Amino acid sequence: MRTPSLPRFVLLVIAAAAFGSAALAQTPDPVGPLTRVQTFDRAQKINVGRTQSGKTVCYFREEGSSHSLDIGVSVDGAYMRLETFDDREMTPSPPLRVFAGKEITRRQGNDEFSTGEFSVLQAYSGPFDYYIPNPQQDGFAVIAKGDAQAFLNMVASANGQFVVVQSGADPKVVNYTSIYSFKSAAIAPLLACARERVK
Repeated sequence: MRTPSLPRFVLLVIAAAAFGSAALAQTPDPVGPLTRVQTFDRAQKINVGRTQSGKTVCYFREEGSSHSLDIGVSVDGAYMRLETFDDREMTPSPPLRVFAGKEITRRQGNDEFSTGEFSVLQAYSGPFDYYIPNPQQDGFAVIAKGDAQAFLNMVASANGQFVVVQSGADPKVVNYTSIYSFKSAAIAPLLACARERVK
């Protein structure tokens, strides 16, 4: 979900992390909307869900009045999937990178304001697929094809900040989402759920 204080045109600080190999598909992602089946770990809010095609996934959900963000593990890999009613502003094109970013602010007199830039807290260096399920809406999905724990660690390191997908062709073109509740404590039970339930 976008934070109102951020401008619509976002610039990113270029960091040393390399752009990953990522595919862009303006098609429905392999996870899609979920139906909750049961709770796996109540304390860490890990649920078991089913995709529309019948696949089982384990996931953690963050929700607001205008968005839903699932962070989980499916047979396709660890993933994050944002659904929102906001209009699409821009779509990054490959090569892409995904990272946890901290918003940079500046002080002018007594006021502090967003620069629209992010410093990189932690980048995910493995391969991933990037999906735009609905070209009219600002949601997106990232499915990691590499180390699931490394991807989830990156997402957790964005707690209180953002996960950003940036275009290598034009670094000013990004999609991003806030991470409000997902923390590192949820990773172990999420992976345990996946080992037990995701086939």
